Amino acid sequence: MTSSTSMVQTQMPERDARAHATARAGSARAGSTSRLGGTRGRTSTFRPEIQALRALAVTLVVVYHLNSGWLPGGYIGVDVFFVISGFLITGIMLAEIERTGRLRLRDFYARRARRILPASAVTLVVVTALGSAILPTTRWEAMGEQARASGLFVQNWLLASQSVDYLAEGAAASPFQHFWSLSIEEQFYFVWPGVLGLLALLTFRLSAQRATRTEPTTTATSGSLRTFRRRALLVLGMVTASSLALSVWMTAQGDPAAYFVSHTRAWELGAGGLLALAGSTARRDERWRAALAWAGLAAIVWAAFVFSAQTPFPGSAALVPVLGTVAVIHAGRTQASWSPSHLMGRRAVQWVGDASYSLYLWHWPVIAILPVALGTLSATGDSLALAGLALVTSVLLAALSRRFVEEPFMHSARLRSSAARSLGVGLLGIVLAVSAGTVAGTALASVQRVQDRDATALLADPPPELGAASIRPEGYDPFTAASRAIVPAPADAREELPEGADGRCKSQAADPTTPVCSFGPEDATTTIALVGDSHMEQYSPAFEVLAEQSDWRVVTYFHSSCPFSTAQRDIDAERGGPCLEANEATLTALLGTAGLDAVVTSNRTALPFMADGVRPDPQDGFRQVWGQLAEAGIPVAVIADNPLMLGDDATTDCVAEHPDHPQSCDRPRSDAMPSDHQLAPAADTPGVTLVDLTDRYCTDSVCPPVAGSVLVYRDEQHVTPSYMRTLAPYLGEALRPLGL
Repeated sequence: MTSSTSMVQTQMPERDARAHATARAGSARAGSTSRLGGTRGRTSTFRPEIQALRALAVTLVVVYHLNSGWLPGGYIGVDVFFVISGFLITGIMLAEIERTGRLRLRDFYARRARRILPASAVTLVVVTALGSAILPTTRWEAMGEQARASGLFVQNWLLASQSVDYLAEGAAASPFQHFWSLSIEEQFYFVWPGVLGLLALLTFRLSAQRATRTEPTTTATSGSLRTFRRRALLVLGMVTASSLALSVWMTAQGDPAAYFVSHTRAWELGAGGLLALAGSTARRDERWRAALAWAGLAAIVWAAFVFSAQTPFPGSAALVPVLGTVAVIHAGRTQASWSPSHLMGRRAVQWVGDASYSLYLWHWPVIAILPVALGTLSATGDSLALAGLALVTSVLLAALSRRFVEEPFMHSARLRSSAARSLGVGLLGIVLAVSAGTVAGTALASVQRVQDRDATALLADPPPELGAASIRPEGYDPFTAASRAIVPAPADAREELPEGADGRCKSQAADPTTPVCSFGPEDATTTIALVGDSHMEQYSPAFEVLAEQSDWRVVTYFHSSCPFSTAQRDIDAERGGPCLEANEATLTALLGTAGLDAVVTSNRTALPFMADGVRPDPQDGFRQVWGQLAEAGIPVAVIADNPLMLGDDATTDCVAEHPDHPQSCDRPRSDAMPSDHQLAPAADTPGVTLVDLTDRYCTDSVCPPVAGSVLVYRDEQHVTPSYMRTLAPYLGEALRPLGL
């Protein structure tokens, strides 16, 4: 069964793959009875507009994940949820503090444990079990890692680290990526109650001491309440403003981690908290409040349709859904005949709001696993029928989770009567979730031990037909005659990297400089420079072989997502041009290197370049840098870009599912060949030689993922070091015309 679950953009960029991700999870029920900052002395009742906002938010997220083309900004549903959570949780705590003068943290966390942890733990355990049974082994490591991170509420930090890891770009979606927003909410619940509790302790203790000395207890109490609110507003206001400023700054810098880290999202929860502290009910003019509610809803819906993966987010753009949500909550329920409250109160809307947490928990695992279970390469965004089936399945699972998990634990008299029991149940849920992730990792390790043993035996005495030697124009052999092992194992493909790929010998895309590394003898008779992005870096294992055989010294200039050219990619322009700055310095260094015998380059060019009339087009950009090198007497060899496999690790997943028949995962050569802006300038620029190794990747008709027992690709676009080493003799032959 071949699998491909397209990530459907979890906002991690292209933007370097702005892994577009997912929104949120349920917070406290709107129906809590608390003085949510409204008219003093009154107890707020059920808030249908908040349930309606939940329904809207989860609908935006689900539709976006089913097919981002239908609702390109649907990811803003997470921002709506964050504001709601900040408002409700702050209001609940505020009501207790104003009623009793303190906050019982133990009881607060017991309520959170009953509300959040049972449903999330069941989801994590069940999905991990299903994923281990259905998903290919290539997905198990990420699934187990993210299950553990989700169970410990640090998923957002894991995704933040991966969002800035160029080598993780294009990785297949984990069924737990959507837990990132729940992690942020839980971190907020962990910190903010302690701050409010401390403020209450300091405020009311000092007030009590003064009252003991001066007697007017009533005055002191009312005064201390005002003092507490002012202090809480000041503290939360400072945190919210700082977080917003940091969010705007990090987003403007093009840092993809800004989407996931807590300090760029805290202000959204803070906005809801400030509303609860300042007062949640707008002035009583019904028409004014109805207009405010419609304006807030319009802002949210407008952002969902107008924003996209290219919108710098969160940053200042997130103000639109955040302020829209604040407006709807502030307006409250209105009685005007044209008020949105009449729509918000409908039974179907309220049901979706009630089930929003469970629907959020289950919809993404369904989207990630269902296509694999059905054996289709299509993602839900590719098929209306598949999207419909995923939606129905998600709603059904949400209803079951709501009925048999959420409600029983929330309303259990036994748990409600004992904070210790509630916390114990919550702790058990965390342990089960983390254990499930650990079991998945252990199962993968067992499979890998067998695969590693077979691979070691094959490489101990490599046959002549290993790897590239097995490919002929008319066909190829997926396995050598002596072994049916695959090197590296598909589950290890992303971990097998060129030497120096850990960051020592390649800069990140946003860096304005390019590191210089070298290998081979210092006194070698020939010096070669390798220059380009990761599509050049991947050839370094082949050059290591050639350097050892031919007495070469090889100097490297590798820069992620940065073709060696004077043309500029769109993403580099968004970052302020660090790639152009680095390329200029690299060209100067090459021209100033004495005794440089050749420059070898390769780059991925099938990406958007600036077309503003100021920068050269991609082909002219290559001509300019190569021409300067050639005019200085330095020969240039350009390696044509390699064929591409399917995105989101679909090809590697396919091999993992068909280890005995990887031919079923072949890609037609006509589909695999990328658009390559290097070809024309390499053919018409004097002093430049084109090296085309396509026939070492493909037969006349297909490009195989496994050839001669070697896995060719470690992801959609990069070749494994194991296969590169088998390409060394063909690369050396192609470079011979340069006199090397």
